Amino acid sequence: MEDQKQALPLRIVAARFISTDQQAGLAELDRITAQASRVIEKRYWTFRLALGATAFATTMTLLPGIFLTLSNGPGATAVVIIGLLCFSLMLLAIVTWRMFQYGGLKAKAPQAALYANSDDPAARNLERLFKLLQRETSPRAFFRLANGRRRYVDHRHFFGKLRAAHVARDSTIRSAFFSPIGSWFDRELFLEADVDDFIAEGKAEPSRAGAPKKYDYTNAVISLIEHPQVRTIDVSKKRGNQKVIIGLLEDWYRNRRLEVPSETQLSGYAKQIIETIAKNRAS
Repeated sequence: MEDQKQALPLRIVAARFISTDQQAGLAELDRITAQASRVIEKRYWTFRLALGATAFATTMTLLPGIFLTLSNGPGATAVVIIGLLCFSLMLLAIVTWRMFQYGGLKAKAPQAALYANSDDPAARNLERLFKLLQRETSPRAFFRLANGRRRYVDHRHFFGKLRAAHVARDSTIRSAFFSPIGSWFDRELFLEADVDDFIAEGKAEPSRAGAPKKYDYTNAVISLIEHPQVRTIDVSKKRGNQKVIIGLLEDWYRNRRLEVPSETQLSGYAKQIIETIAKNRAS
């Protein structure tokens, strides 16, 4: 049988895990990585601010302290100690960010991936790809050096919480990723494999061709089943009920840091929910 292996960008492989339509899969990748970026954005920029501040403080104290020490200047010891303290805080910021991603200084085991909604079908299919890549026996991803040669990456690159960075185009999550044996890593990865066989092995279920949904209405509506506020709604009152439902749906999106549909877009679903509740209670 003809060998179907191709060396493709990992992002393309991931898109095919998500959808039978490659362009739709790429659009879904952009959506879920952008949402994941919003989840970590505040935390990442806090880390960058702390790193920048401690690096600046280290430079402004340690270098003058060394100069004072060499010139036998007054207060040299105190300035050097302050500089070393600032340097230690800088290292602590880096260590803390690494531990956030890998659960420790070393990448020993896969961590729960960070997504805005881990139940998103696209995120679940993406995780099926990453689970394959976490195995030592799977084909290894690689990046290309300036001379075109391949440099293969360890399977532990896919252990971290922010592994979605490997298939992100340009986003916070890509900038925030640390490799398991170094610091920042944003190389474009490739994979040589028979993608169809890889999809079958990972038991992925790519969605059929079609435009990706911008809003996850299904899970938002399902989240209201048995919700305490929904159970106490008085269907005999015509006014106010729809606004309550719309508010609960908006909270669902906000809690997951997702883009919130307009009130007009949600009102139709809210009306259907209220009508369904009324029918169920009447039966």
